[in-house]
Amino acid sequence: MSTDSDTPDTPEKIVDINDAEKVSKAIKNFINGEGDEGGASTVQSGAGKQFHDRRDVIKALTNLQTNYKPKFSPNETSIRNDSFKHALLNSMAKMGNTSMSKSLNAIDGRTIDFVEMLFGAFLRDDNVSVAIKSLLLELQIPLIKVAMLDAQFFQNDKHAARRMLDMVAHLGIGIEDEENTLIKTIRLIIEQLQATFVQNLSSFNTALTALNRLMSIEKDKTGKQEEETQKAILKEHARQIVLNELQKNTYKKIIQKELKPLILKQWAALMFQRFIKYGKDSSQWNEIVTLLKHLVYSVQPIKTSEQWVLLNNDSGVLISDIEAQLNTTKLSPGGIDASICALKEIHANLIESSEFFLEEPDYTLSERSLNEIIEESIEDMPEDEGDPPHIQISRLPNDVKQGVWFEIYNGDGCALRRVKLSVILFDEAKLIFVDRHGNMVIEKFANEFVDELNEGKSKIIADHSIFNHALGQIINSIIR
Repeated sequence: MSTDSDTPDTPEKIVDINDAEKVSKAIKNFINGEGDEGGASTVQSGAGKQFHDRRDVIKALTNLQTNYKPKFSPNETSIRNDSFKHALLNSMAKMGNTSMSKSLNAIDGRTIDFVEMLFGAFLRDDNVSVAIKSLLLELQIPLIKVAMLDAQFFQNDKHAARRMLDMVAHLGIGIEDEENTLIKTIRLIIEQLQATFVQNLSSFNTALTALNRLMSIEKDKTGKQEEETQKAILKEHARQIVLNELQKNTYKKIIQKELKPLILKQWAALMFQRFIKYGKDSSQWNEIVTLLKHLVYSVQPIKTSEQWVLLNNDSGVLISDIEAQLNTTKLSPGGIDASICALKEIHANLIESSEFFLEEPDYTLSERSLNEIIEESIEDMPEDEGDPPHIQISRLPNDVKQGVWFEIYNGDGCALRRVKLSVILFDEAKLIFVDRHGNMVIEKFANEFVDELNEGKSKIIADHSIFNHALGQIINSIIR
């Protein structure tokens, strides 16, 4: 039986893979040949044909499993079933010193066909990395033996052999290099399985335990590195947010030379601290941004009597509030004192030298709040073209989340990269991707990434059960 066209990747499912009764019936019908013209019994009734005993088949498979090494080629979508069966029959003939006249009985042949169809589906699954597909091919024979030894294998979604296959695919989801240390370690586990698995299924439990231990080690190692990467990204993001806020509130404003250490260094450090600790939507952040606006407004040349009255009335309170905020930091007390003294002197000079100086100020000159006056005085910086960040973020598909793996477009003529979305910077509508080691690989703006997903240049990698995914495709193809 050819497996080239038995498992089309059909988008519409006919049978729910979780419907155990229907799945079991479909597999049983396929392996027993029910629904085929003549059925399995007809296949076995050929004149004078003899069939190998299943125990002999399993022995021959055991002999083959350590040295039959099929190689995966890129774009390969099916298993070379005929060549494998020929190798199996040849092995059996040598083992029993018999001729090649005997053949596999129909049920064994169809069991092999069904397992090979599964592996063909693995090869067609774009979510599985190329490096891992080569390893999966080495598990064909052990899986054929499991299917012959355990009648419930295809129905048991907790089976160690199925979990092992899924674990291998999960571990390799972000691997691109076949010479990767992790790939070599997985290969050693598979080789150990091939060397020890005769008929006792506990060999798969041993392999699964080793893979789980390996996953724990990798998770710990890469998790720490990714955490460091995230911290570095968020610190740089915070620095950029602070810089943007300073630029916005000092745009076209006069900042006296003596005041630059206070605004551009000390206040910037305070803003950075507040952003990291509380975030941009916090009252703590809003408090110091408001104080920044008051501070910058307070040192501008006085052009109206209203402005003079406000400064004359509020200077002491403003300076006190600024000093109190700076004292919550670990900045040099001497530096803070120098900046506060400079601010007091600037305020005094502005008040005393103004043409609006009044011996008896009229503090009812304005009914407007200081915040209203300050906001009116701020000139907006030219905005970047394009939609605001929150609109860009809203266009991302729902399944674009932190922790999800993607194949990412890396430029024309460049290979796709397998990377994980690690950080979403909502203020900048920017996505940061890391490799399997937790190191930053690439960053993309949300609008750019949405376009790539829509055009098929980039795509999500589904970290699913490859066994269930393949089984679902096969069941739906054989009952059509």
